[in-house]
Amino acid sequence: MKTVLLITARFDPTADLLLIELRRRDVPCVRWNTYEFPLGSALTYRAANDGFTAEIVSDGRMVDLDTVGSVWWQWDQPGGFPADLVGAERRFAEIETQLALTALVTVGNFVWINPPTRERLALSKPAQLFVARQVGLEIPRTIISNDPAEARRFIEQSRTQTVYKSFSQPRNMDGNVLYTGIVTDEKLENLDRIRLTPGIFQERIEKSHELRITVVGPHVFSAKIDSQAHAETKLDWRRAQHDVGYEAVDLPHEIEGKIHAFMRAFGLIYGAFDFIVTPEGRYVFLEVNPGGAYMWVECATGLGITAALADTLIDPCRA
Repeated sequence: MKTVLLITARFDPTADLLLIELRRRDVPCVRWNTYEFPLGSALTYRAANDGFTAEIVSDGRMVDLDTVGSVWWQWDQPGGFPADLVGAERRFAEIETQLALTALVTVGNFVWINPPTRERLALSKPAQLFVARQVGLEIPRTIISNDPAEARRFIEQSRTQTVYKSFSQPRNMDGNVLYTGIVTDEKLENLDRIRLTPGIFQERIEKSHELRITVVGPHVFSAKIDSQAHAETKLDWRRAQHDVGYEAVDLPHEIEGKIHAFMRAFGLIYGAFDFIVTPEGRYVFLEVNPGGAYMWVECATGLGITAALADTLIDPCRA
């Protein structure tokens, strides 16, 4: 049997779960923490007219990529640089190291979950909304722009409150985490700032509850998020994701079919979707994270996401 390669960051509880499951099944598996690359590990390509080989050396173990059948890809940003490497030299080292990592996509016959080039395309919020609409999913009325006048016009014409989202995941800005937020009069006064950082503006959709839908190949795992039970999580449940209730639920077949069509359009095997379910029972697509975490959902609901992911990674290794 071939090896499952897990490419992860230093701290990745999801990868911990997956590694335990693979080892429980006696499947050959190696975890490579690329955050410690290049100082903490080595990547070597050898090319000649009579052959091409590649290998990774990490934590004292050597992995010949010819022995790899599948890859669970969660992180490819190198971080293992000396602290005194700064300025132009550091930028050069980061670029060269990133290019060496990126080449992994093209040098093997293993199955990627997800294929990195496909995942990068699927991370685009405009592309997600375009494809969701194409496959028949309902989406919020949205404008994505760095033009303050266009954003103001959208907000003035909206029949509901307007919410603002960033393109990237929530992150610290001056000590505050940037979550989804209502566009207030005070924030309107600072709208000119989007000239430098294009923003996502959407109509606010009334919620009965929300869904986190985790897709692994043909398997769809749906969890109800009781986001409206707490004032802090009504707008963005990520503000207190461990304080809200979760429950495994079934999806309508029609919605499940459209989600599979969405996955096929992007060429994804794994994806974590966020939906709103309105008080009238409409299912409204918000976004998908092609590399989204799932451990907290599995722990709260008992959904067998790790087992399904292990099955999907093991199948190519049997060939």
